[in-house]
Amino acid sequence: MSTATIATPDVAQLGEVAAWVVREMSGAADYLQIFAESTLAVSVESMAGAATATFADLREGLGCLALRDGRWRYLAVPPGQADRLADWAGTRPTNIGPTWSSCPDTAAFKPSDPATWQAEENGSDPIRALEIFTHRRYAVADTDGNAYAGATQTLRRCVEADVEVSGRRYSGRSRWLRQGPTATGAQWSAQELVQTALRHALDSCAAAVHGKHRTPVVFGPSAAAGFLHELLGHALEADNFQLDSPYIRALRQSRALPTALVIRDDPAVENGYGSYPADDEGHAAAAATLMADGEIGSPLTSMRTAQRGGHRRTANARRTDFRSPAIPRASNTVVLPGTEDPKLLLEDQDSGVLHVGCLGAGMIYLGTGEFSFAALDCHYVTPDGHRIPARDVSLVGNALEALTRLEGIGSDFGGDNVTCGKQGQLIGIGLYSPSIRYAALDWSAA
Repeated sequence: MSTATIATPDVAQLGEVAAWVVREMSGAADYLQIFAESTLAVSVESMAGAATATFADLREGLGCLALRDGRWRYLAVPPGQADRLADWAGTRPTNIGPTWSSCPDTAAFKPSDPATWQAEENGSDPIRALEIFTHRRYAVADTDGNAYAGATQTLRRCVEADVEVSGRRYSGRSRWLRQGPTATGAQWSAQELVQTALRHALDSCAAAVHGKHRTPVVFGPSAAAGFLHELLGHALEADNFQLDSPYIRALRQSRALPTALVIRDDPAVENGYGSYPADDEGHAAAAATLMADGEIGSPLTSMRTAQRGGHRRTANARRTDFRSPAIPRASNTVVLPGTEDPKLLLEDQDSGVLHVGCLGAGMIYLGTGEFSFAALDCHYVTPDGHRIPARDVSLVGNALEALTRLEGIGSDFGGDNVTCGKQGQLIGIGLYSPSIRYAALDWSAA
């Protein structure tokens, strides 16, 4: 398969355009922020050892955030149409400004050979692989004198395996990611991803646990971070935090939160899906504490929410692309390891333990803290230590009660990459944690 190459402007050009627009429009509002972006996204799908689809998306344009007469406004335009921003802001540029020209994309993406994704031991089971390469260039400038221009690359691989047993099909999944200045040269193993997906599919067809249960639950590495991202991460995004709901008030006032739990939001994690050198408002990446010593930390902010709520500014203003304003979002949720043996966390001589390998789709209602999540790659560990696969597992409960039931934090550590939606914007989030055990959580398996 040929290399995908699309012409895009370089980072310096984006910075020049953003700075010029701010200079020309500086008198039109009390505050102006310009976000310039050129992002190339290429995805290649393979099925059963053959390439089936290739998609290329070039997202380029300017976004303008303006504060005028006490009201925030946002407008996005394609490249070369900065004059539309000027008309919208009520100004007229004195010249045409820097040219938004294009240059060859030196970060070309060469997909893997589709045969790489064939199962070595059983080629009859269809394997679907998706490789997604993103080269993002962005620049931001505002009337407060802030300016940043930079670029990142992300390479994400997702594998889905189907297994047919007794006329029924069962699926398993796995994923891998690298991110940084250059992501394409990183080491990886296609067969490891394929075999992991096949193992999950075979576990699913062997599932033998059914009904509703209340037992201790152990979330494995990264799954524990996913659970806490939903319970705490979203509540501590400043726009949600300012809702001051009963659940968020309870988080502020609770004296029963686990003192051993240390959670951080860290956009500087190496190869993290949510990592970046600066956020989408040009604020330099820095870690923020979400919980420590039994207390929650300050909320994650964008410029607008920090100003409106009187909170400390954090590097958490993120957006899907130039067409949307930046909003407070988590980057990488990182839970620090404990000291307990992960194997001992799985022991329970009374009711057994549910082990969750990956947290799936679901939601938390930030008004009350009630949650419902799907769980994947699950096993029920019986009182005598046998592991029984469980399929279609759902976890339900109250977030504050669940937090107070934390029983143990493992000494292991692992990471994962997921996409997370909010206000119609999907972004990448990194999840890093040890295994964590909670007492008496409600779950069911179909």
